[in-house]
Amino acid sequence: MVTPVQIRPKAKEIYLDCNATTPVLPYITQAVKHVMEHVFGNPSSSHITGLQARYILESTRRLGRQVIGAPTGRLFFTSGATEGIQTGVLSALTAARHHTHQGERRWLLYGATEHKAVPQALAHWNQLLQLNAELKAIPVDSHGKLDLDFIAAHVGAAHMICTMAVNNETGVRQDLRALEQVIRAHNPTVPWMVDCVQALGKQQLALAETTIDYAPFSGHKLYAPKGIGFMYVRDNAPFTPLIIGGGQELGQRSGTENLPGIAALHALFELLLDTEQSVFQSQTTLEQYRHRLLQALQNAFPTLELNHPLTDSVPTTLNFSVRGVPSRDIMDVFDAANIRVSSGSACSSGVTRSFVLDAMGLPEWQACSAIRLSFGPATTAETIAAACERIQEAALALRRSCLLVADTNEDIDSDLDGIVQWRFDSACCYLLIDKAAGEMAVIDPVPELAERIERLVACQDYRVKAVLTTEPHDAQSAAAMLANLLCASGCRTTRDAVGWPANAEQVCAPPQGCQVPVDGCLTVGKRRLYRVGTRAPVYLLSSPLTPLAEAPQVDFAFIGERHYSDLLTQMVTPSTLLLARHDDAFRVVETLPELAGHSKPCELIDVTIEQQQDRLKQPQTLVVDVREQQEHRVRRLSVDAEVVNVPLTRLAQFIQESPASYRQRPIVCVCRSGHRSAVAAQVLARHGFEQVSHVAGGTALLIEADARYEPVLTD
Repeated sequence: MVTPVQIRPKAKEIYLDCNATTPVLPYITQAVKHVMEHVFGNPSSSHITGLQARYILESTRRLGRQVIGAPTGRLFFTSGATEGIQTGVLSALTAARHHTHQGERRWLLYGATEHKAVPQALAHWNQLLQLNAELKAIPVDSHGKLDLDFIAAHVGAAHMICTMAVNNETGVRQDLRALEQVIRAHNPTVPWMVDCVQALGKQQLALAETTIDYAPFSGHKLYAPKGIGFMYVRDNAPFTPLIIGGGQELGQRSGTENLPGIAALHALFELLLDTEQSVFQSQTTLEQYRHRLLQALQNAFPTLELNHPLTDSVPTTLNFSVRGVPSRDIMDVFDAANIRVSSGSACSSGVTRSFVLDAMGLPEWQACSAIRLSFGPATTAETIAAACERIQEAALALRRSCLLVADTNEDIDSDLDGIVQWRFDSACCYLLIDKAAGEMAVIDPVPELAERIERLVACQDYRVKAVLTTEPHDAQSAAAMLANLLCASGCRTTRDAVGWPANAEQVCAPPQGCQVPVDGCLTVGKRRLYRVGTRAPVYLLSSPLTPLAEAPQVDFAFIGERHYSDLLTQMVTPSTLLLARHDDAFRVVETLPELAGHSKPCELIDVTIEQQQDRLKQPQTLVVDVREQQEHRVRRLSVDAEVVNVPLTRLAQFIQESPASYRQRPIVCVCRSGHRSAVAAQVLARHGFEQVSHVAGGTALLIEADARYEPVLTD
C-alpha cells in the first residue's frame, strides 16, 4: 500500500508571508475539486466532456479580461509569472534580432529592484539569440522609485524595458502613468513589460488603456494554487510562443491546459469582480491592518526602521529592519512563535541581504537585517490581532536573550554560561562567561558582532576582564574599541598588542599537559585563562578551579589561525577542545588528533521520519534542540524524550561537560529547518556520541511539537 506524503498542519499558525505565496481559499479549493472530479475533459476534445472543459477555459479568459481591464489583446494561461516573463522577453528580443543594424549600441533596461527572474531571463535570451545587447539596471531612489531621467536618457536606444507594478519585497508601487509618458516620449515602439504579479487584487488595472506590451501574472500570489498563471500581450506587440507543439491556446502556448488551475482562476476572478463579496477586505481595512501591525512591531522593537514609505506602498506589505538584530534572529524566533515572515526575497532564501534595499541605497545594516511581513486581501481581523499578540511574545524572548535592549525593570535571565561561539560568515568570536561571578572575557571579536557583544554586557552587567586577539591589533580595531568601552579598570588602558591586560598575573605555573612556559594568566570566574606566546598567542582555558587543584586541566584552547599540531602537542592534551578563529567547514570544535589527521570516521544513524517519530517517544532518547534560547523559550518541543537546549553557539561547552552516559544514548538533533541540526549531529558524532541522528525537515516535521502551541512567556 502506498502512503501519500502528509505533513500535519501547524497549530495556530500566523501566516504573514503572502508576497511569497498564499494559502488556497476554501471557495477556490472547492472549484478545483469540482473540476478534477466532474469536468476532467481535455478542452481540445470535441465531445461533450471536452466542450464542458472548453467552456470553463473560455469563461475564465473572459473574466480575466474584465479583472485586468483588457477587452483586447492576447490573454492566455501559463504555469506562472516566470513563464510569462520568459515569453515576453523572448518575444521582444526575437523581434529585436530581426531589426538590429550592425554596430548599433542597444540596451536591455530593467528596474534595479526587479525580481531576479527578469534580468536572468534577459541575460539568457540575449546570449542564446546572440543579440549582444548590454543589460542596464535602471536606478531607483531611496523610496524605490525608478529614475525617470535615466530612462529618458537610455530608452531611445533600448531593445526592451522591464519594470514592476508593485515590488515584491517592499510593496512599493511604481507610477505607471509617469513611466509610460517618459518611455513613449523617447521611444514610442520599444517593447515594455510590466511585472504585475503583486498588483493583482491590490490595485486597479486597466491594461488596454496603456501601452504596456506584456504583463505576467501568477495565481499562487492571490489564493490560487501554484502552477497556474496568465499572460497579457497587447495587440500588435511582438510575439513568439515560448512553448510550441500541439496548438493549444490558439498556438500561443502549447500543452494541454491545466484545467483545475484555470478553474481556480475562474473562482478567483469571480471574487474580484463581485462587489457584494466579503472575502477580500477594502483598501481602508487593509490600511488599518497595516497600522495595527506596525504599532505592534514598533512597541516590540524600539529601534525598528521602516525600509519603504507607506504612502507609496500597497497596504499589505511591511518591510523593516531592527538595528542591531540580524534578520536571522528575528526570523528564527518568529518561526518558533508560529509567525511566518521572510527576510529579503523568499525565492532566494540563501541570500543574506536584500539586493532591493541595496539598490535603494539604504544603509548596510538595514539591507542585512530586513524582514518582510506581508498579508493578503483575505486576511481577517482575528489573524491580525493574534499576530500582534504573538509579536510581543517573540520580542520578549529576544529581550530575555539579550538580543534586544530591555526595560531597566524587566527581569532578564540569560542562560549563557561557559564558552559561547558567535560567528559572522566563517569568522568566530568566543565569549568566556562565568554567569555566577558576573565575569567574562572576549577572544577574537568580529567587528560585525561588536554591537551585539556590547548589548550582552550591558544587559547582564558583566565585568569584562579582557578583550583578546590571537594576532596583534591596532588602536582602531574592533578589539581595541570594545576594550575601551567594556573592560573593567586595569585592562581598559594598559594592555599590549593582543589586548592582554597589565594587571594579569605575570608568573603562573603551567596547567596540566602544558610543556611550555606560559606568559601569565587571568582568572575569569572559576576558570583560569593562560597565554602561551605574545605575538600570535594561543590561549588555554582551564577547568573550574578548586582549592586543591594547583595545576588545573585545560578544557579549551583558542588557537587562532595557526594550526601547528606539533606545537600544540606541547600545550594541550588529546582531550582538549580546540577552537579556531576561522571555521569555513563548520567543524565548530576539533581535537589534536583531528588536526593531526588521526580522527576516526563517523556516521550518523540513517532513520526515516517515521522511525524518528518513534525515537522521540522513548524516554531514553535525548533530544538536542540546537535552536537559539529565544526560539526554545517561545516554543518548547512537546515530545516524550528528554529535551536539552544546546544552540550551536554553545555546542563546544556541551561536548566538554556532557556526562559519559550521553555518549551512549540515542540522540536526535532538532532545529527549525534542519540545517543547524545537521551541523550539530556531525559534530557530536565526530566527538564520540554514538547514536546520533537529526530531523532533516526541522520542527515542521515534528507532529508532536506542531500539534499544540502553548506560549511559555509572560510579561
